[in-house]
Amino acid sequence: MPMDRTERLSGIVEALSEYIDVVQAYDLADTAALLRMVKLDLQTHIHDISEEELKALCEAVEEHQAAVPAVAGHSGGGPEHTHASLVLPSSSVSDRILLGAPRSPRRYRRM
Repeated sequence: MPMDRTERLSGIVEALSEYIDVVQAYDLADTAALLRMVKLDLQTHIHDISEEELKALCEAVEEHQAAVPAVAGHSGGGPEHTHASLVLPSSSVSDRILLGAPRSPRRYRRM
């Protein structure tokens, strides 16, 4: 992919990250989920990741999550994610996508 195109798409990904923080601060979970899907789609294009590679990565994550025991004292319906539980096995796909650590939501004032 030409560098100019890559740079422009990367800028959009960065902007989407900020927008995701904003909509989460307003408790718009569905909108945040849609924006995260758009961000992932752009990242797959930037890093030239095929649908098959993405599917293999998702399957590896699901297998890993199933193998991680629930954290003691966790009362939620699903497994609690910690930084350690988000470590993926090394693969050609996981090496090309930068998985950032979850960020705390920013607080924004309503205008």
